[in-house]
Amino acid sequence: MDVDPLPPLPPTHDSPPEPELTEPPLPILTPSGRPYRERRLPRRFVDTLPEALAPASMPQESQLEAEAPGPIRRVLLIVRDRLVTTANSFGVWRDYPRRPTIDPDGSLSLEELSNSHRVASKSFEMPEDRPASRPEAERPFYWPCPNATIWRVMAWLNNGKTAKSEAEATAFVETVIHASDFNKDELIGFNAHRENQRLDEALSRAALKSQFSESSVDILVPSGDPKVPAKTFSVPGLLHRKLTSVIIDAFNDPLSHLLHFSPFKLFCHNPLTKKQERIFGELYTSDSFLEEHEEVQRHGKLPPDDLGCQREKVVAALMISSDATHLTDFGIAKAWPFYLMLGNLSKYFRSLPNSGAMHHLAYIPSVCCL
Repeated sequence: MDVDPLPPLPPTHDSPPEPELTEPPLPILTPSGRPYRERRLPRRFVDTLPEALAPASMPQESQLEAEAPGPIRRVLLIVRDRLVTTANSFGVWRDYPRRPTIDPDGSLSLEELSNSHRVASKSFEMPEDRPASRPEAERPFYWPCPNATIWRVMAWLNNGKTAKSEAEATAFVETVIHASDFNKDELIGFNAHRENQRLDEALSRAALKSQFSESSVDILVPSGDPKVPAKTFSVPGLLHRKLTSVIIDAFNDPLSHLLHFSPFKLFCHNPLTKKQERIFGELYTSDSFLEEHEEVQRHGKLPPDDLGCQREKVVAALMISSDATHLTDFGIAKAWPFYLMLGNLSKYFRSLPNSGAMHHLAYIPSVCCL
């Protein structure tokens, strides 16, 4: 008698299935047969590169455009749009009380973040074979001298080193005598005093000096005796510029794209205390800047000639410095200039010698009181 085979039993859930046995991976061996070990560079030899702060997300253009007023009146509740960035590899992040419209730190390169100032200041340096003042593009590089030969001789004569050493003489021959545009025939009738007068007259008519106004300041000079009143002493020859014109120049110079208009607080994680700490190092991260920026946003007045102005209202942090500057290596000839800088610019760029971050504001005359 034929018997049908029994159907397979359904799987039961009482006992879990046996796991599949897998063989462990074979160790990686060196050519000598020993296990391979991963080698790491000691921490003291690891060069930690500088890193910019985490970028701040910018608002979309649709968010910046003002909505057209509708036929129905409505009350707008303005909520502060706070923005907190992520921390970088050093554990540093920014806290914006208002979302910024631009992020100057987002375009910084590794060379600009490094300690070396050669790359960062290279674009601000004037070429060695060009004068520092060229108000007109059509003027030749040897302006105001009549030719290139006399300009090279005068540049060597007025290079600030009154004592000409052997190295200076060698440099004179290499940079002046051996120059491709040097022509001895152009030195016929040469007179250094006349050329210096020509240079002084040209600089007096330069575009920079034409922006200054000359005024006289009255000051009270004490007599030294409490019974004798102080006398008024007039100081003529004060050269000064309008403060607004200097601010306009600062906003239009090559460093304007690095200005910070939205202040923020800077924080970091302390690796020892495991707590967050605030970092103070720039003017635009200080409480004073934050308070003034908030005051301008709340109560800033619109320009009278443009009451419908929708442009962003920002704070220009003015920093003024002054110090006596000696004009020669020997003697007492000196000038006392006033400079203006913007605190919206990072101190690491303001400290570059050739950055152009300092703008001339005024010159105090040196007078003798008889």
